[in-house]
Amino acid sequence: MSSDGSKARGGNCDTRLDKMDYLKFYNDINAQKQINKLAKKYKNKSVVIYGAGLMSYVLFENFDLSKLNITAVCDAKYKNESSETFFTHKTISPQELQETECNAILICLKEHEKIRQYIKYNLLVNTKNENIEVQRLLNIPLSFIIKQISG
Repeated sequence: MSSDGSKARGGNCDTRLDKMDYLKFYNDINAQKQINKLAKKYKNKSVVIYGAGLMSYVLFENFDLSKLNITAVCDAKYKNESSETFFTHKTISPQELQETECNAILICLKEHEKIRQYIKYNLLVNTKNENIEVQRLLNIPLSFIIKQISG
């Protein structure tokens, strides 16, 4: 059980090392600062978080996302009209993105670009959400990449 009373979701969620690695990564890329910036960008707008695995679990468990108006968390593991929640948020299947009221979809997955392309150019084509913004939830700053390369 997680601190919010829901079952821990996401593949290897019980491996402490993975959780700690993601937490360190999020701290290294100033995740809270990026979340706060997104909250300002999407003030008075609704967003869906795509991805309910370990990356999202660690993010929701350790950072303040309350200023983002999160209407749902989407993941392929959820079925249509799921009654499950993810840290108190409604969960939806990818197909439900076609009709879910939102202004943006923020992706929290390692394979973010592949998923972004799928959502934007396959899933949402010819739907009411065809023109909404689909982007990565957190960006990896160039300075972080350079630091990793240089050791």
